[in-house]
Amino acid sequence: MKIRYMLAMAFVSAVCTMAPLYSEDPAELSRKGVEFSDKKMYNEAAKEFQKAVSIYNSASARAYHNLGWVYELKGDYPQAIVNYEEAIRRNPKQLPSYERAGYLYYRTGNYEKAVEAGEFVVKTDPKNTEVIQWLPDAYKMMLQKQQEMMLAKQKEEEMRKREEERRRAQAREAAEKEEEQKPSRYVYATLDGMVRTGYFFDGRDYKYVTTPGMIIDAPWNLYINVTPALDWEFDLTTGTPYLGAIMPAVAAQIEKVQGIYHLGGYFLGLGCLITHYADDFAFVNEFSLQKNNYRRTDFKAGLVFGFRQDKAVMRFSVYPRFLPYDGTHSSGKTLDTDYYEFNLNYTVDKFLSYYSRLFASEYFFFDHTNRRSNYFGVYGFSFGVSLGQYNTLTNEKNVTITLEFTERFYMLDINNDEPYKAFNGQGWFGASTATWFKGEPFSGFYTSGHELSLKAEEPVGAHFFLYQKLLFEMTGSKGDHNEVALQLGAGGVF
Repeated sequence: MKIRYMLAMAFVSAVCTMAPLYSEDPAELSRKGVEFSDKKMYNEAAKEFQKAVSIYNSASARAYHNLGWVYELKGDYPQAIVNYEEAIRRNPKQLPSYERAGYLYYRTGNYEKAVEAGEFVVKTDPKNTEVIQWLPDAYKMMLQKQQEMMLAKQKEEEMRKREEERRRAQAREAAEKEEEQKPSRYVYATLDGMVRTGYFFDGRDYKYVTTPGMIIDAPWNLYINVTPALDWEFDLTTGTPYLGAIMPAVAAQIEKVQGIYHLGGYFLGLGCLITHYADDFAFVNEFSLQKNNYRRTDFKAGLVFGFRQDKAVMRFSVYPRFLPYDGTHSSGKTLDTDYYEFNLNYTVDKFLSYYSRLFASEYFFFDHTNRRSNYFGVYGFSFGVSLGQYNTLTNEKNVTITLEFTERFYMLDINNDEPYKAFNGQGWFGASTATWFKGEPFSGFYTSGHELSLKAEEPVGAHFFLYQKLLFEMTGSKGDHNEVALQLGAGGVF
């Protein structure tokens, strides 16, 4: 095939050599064009020049084609393609140049251009047998390459999307970390009061139960928590505490102030607990039978510590009696207290959470003149479950229902004649060392109480909420009444 093609090209070259004998001379055409220009016959001049250019281009197209053929024979396909393309540019009707360029496009993997050149040749010369030999495979390879390019583009697009998703995830994570570094709330406050009613066993009467206080004769509580920064937290609690159905008015009012420092998942803080007594029963003994409305105040320093991990928060509050301690150095009539609390809160998800609480409050009333003391204490355990209802559109909490059970143990040691002796009916469940080996290891235990409560909390606007709590306590054998109480409260978050 190549020999035939070379013979044909030699014939074409011979014809081109003889072309000036049978065609117009480009130099003559150019001379005529100049003459027409001098005579200001510009259109005629342009036609003569165009004929000359056409003759020059046709001749040079054949030369570029031949040069391309030489490079093709040498195996220099890129340089051959350059010359074939120049031949086509100079003579777009020169089919042999299309044929050879298309074939070399096919050999070098440029299948789209190969198909384009091959289709032009076949369309112009349907009987061409050279192009048909490689054009079908060029179609196949072009489609395969297009498919590979499409798959590569899809893969690139997927990688781009994954990279964008990764960047978005990193941005979300960075935003979440930045958000975590901000306090979720700056001020949280609640204020509530309680109405107590009891069913008394002696007269089988149902009546209102008073709780003597310094402001009102009813339990109430004000709580304020301030978080000025992520690392610091301050809270204030004040009011007349509710200590259970059987506890007398040992605390007319309390104030508790705490400052807590957070570091990572841990926190540590200091606090001060102030307890006020204002009644007439606590200092009565065999030497002081007369009831007097004494007012006494006790100050206690305390420690708060705990940690937060994932969904759990554990917190300890310790206000021990021995800081400071009312001992033999004291005089007159004094009040000494202590308070311990352990809290564990666990959030299962946005709908469910539960908590447990261990607590102990003890009150020691000393008559140092007569070396006598009276002790009142309450220990307890609480367990609660909260169910939250959420708005599916805004993902905000609507109503929270909390069911809680509390078991209380009331302690009592009256008219103790060895008030300064260690472990003598004061603390450690009110047990006395004198009775440990006599079958009464918990001689300070007085009676128990079993409390069940139901609390409902609902938001009012964006920053405020209301809550109601109904509780029922059934007391043990030494209790004089069962109790039903209602707590009403309001709060705000800013």
